[in-house]
Order: sequence, then C-alpha cells, then structure tokens
Amino acid sequence: MPEEMKFIGPIEVARDQDGWWYHPDIPDFDEDHDAWKAWLAAQQLKVVGWHMDSDLESHPYWDEDACHCLGWEPKKPPTADGLMGVTGDWFLLGIFDTEDGPYAQWACRVVTP
Repeated sequence: MPEEMKFIGPIEVARDQDGWWYHPDIPDFDEDHDAWKAWLAAQQLKVVGWHMDSDLESHPYWDEDACHCLGWEPKKPPTADGLMGVTGDWFLLGIFDTEDGPYAQWACRVVTP
C-alpha cells in the first residue's frame, strides 16, 4: 500500500546568514523539473514567484557582486481569495539564488472540485 502523502504548509522561516531559505519539507528533486511539477500537482499547490530585482532597484548582489540577499524581504502575494478552489493562504517555499539572481517562491493549496 502506498505511503500517504504529507501535505506541506506554512512554517516559521529562519533565513540563513546570507538571507537564503528553503522549506525543509520539499524533497530533493536534483533539478528534475518533471518530478518537481508532479510533486506540486500531487500537493495541490499553485506556485508564484519573482526575482529580487522586481522589488529592489539596487542591492549589493548586483552592485558589489555579493552572494547574499540580505535586506530583501519578499512580501506575500495578494490574498489568494478569489482563486477557484483555494484553501488557505500563501506560504513561502523558498528564497534562493538562480542564474537570474535571488528568487522568492510562494505556494497556496488549490483543490479542484
């Protein structure tokens, strides 16, 4: 019998000394995008995200080639109310570095009827 899936949800965010954070209940997909998408679907999660440059015009990350995102406090997306099937509010999945710079990713649970 398959193991019952544990749904992830909001937890306290404790960013590291460089400002990064990743939800500890997300499995390691080793950059397998298809596995990530399948897991999101099984978790019934809608995901949104944006890069730090959408919120800040300048930061040492770009100006001084720093490898941190300290000082960036990504705000939760507008309320998920009104999205069809949404249960609950947005919660943070991670703040991490990408090829295009620091990125924040949020999720909310969407149950389809």
